[in-house]
Amino acid sequence: MKVGLHSLGFHRIPKNELDQFGKKLEEAGFEILVSRALLKPYEKGTGLEFSSSGIFEQGDDISDLDILLSLGGDGTILDTLLYSVPAKIPVLGVNFGRMGFLAIANSAETDGIIAFLKKGDPEIFSRPLLSLESEEGPLFSENFALNEITVAKRDTASMITVETRIEGEFLNEYWGDGLIISTATGSTGYSLSCGGPILLPDNQSIVITPISPHNLSMRPLVLPDHISLELKPKSRHQKIMVSMDSRSRTFPSHQTLKIRKSDREALFIQYPGYSFGNAIREKLFWGKDLRN
Repeated sequence: MKVGLHSLGFHRIPKNELDQFGKKLEEAGFEILVSRALLKPYEKGTGLEFSSSGIFEQGDDISDLDILLSLGGDGTILDTLLYSVPAKIPVLGVNFGRMGFLAIANSAETDGIIAFLKKGDPEIFSRPLLSLESEEGPLFSENFALNEITVAKRDTASMITVETRIEGEFLNEYWGDGLIISTATGSTGYSLSCGGPILLPDNQSIVITPISPHNLSMRPLVLPDHISLELKPKSRHQKIMVSMDSRSRTFPSHQTLKIRKSDREALFIQYPGYSFGNAIREKLFWGKDLRN
């Protein structure tokens, strides 16, 4: 089996843990490829102590990989998708981070992870993605978002207005700091911090969540994910901020953005023992009295 390893960097992960994990994978008979981003912290040092069979970068054809292991937290998962979605490779998140709604395998259980991979034929499930088009075409080279698409004000205290249409029909003008269009997967992310609802990951819905709305009657709205949205942000300034997950760029205001469900999907590996309900209770401290 051919396995790829990817991470955004190991400032939180001791190098010896990575070396040990890589050696165990090799001893189990896996062929390993390592992303250039993972190697970056070691370029001026001694490097990794396990021998990898190759290095890949974003844009390379890695479709011959069987699995891509994302080593880090949920932010690393979002970056890993830039490699896995174009190649249609399933991802298993090994959680070296904090929240871990997407990175579901525990980094302390490397022997169990390797045994699970060695067994083969894992259960694979998909998560829907959102796509974004402007009047000039796609804004990002990889035009998909797993968590959310956000339109927000940039470098100013002034509010922006986002004229919003559903299937071409006018819905509302949102006044505030911006607007989040979230998938069910992303409902535990930025949308949640702005008061949006939590949806089960397999819920076929999207959520419109206002960011600090000027009118407090503007509440989050849940819609079926087969509809298309049109957003026309308006600002006193010429630029606004548009983001897809962790990628962002400035964009001229007063232009229309179109959001819909992507034709592509993100593939993930179901890890034994993981439960979304358990994750919610653990990560959000439900049922725990934290006053003392």
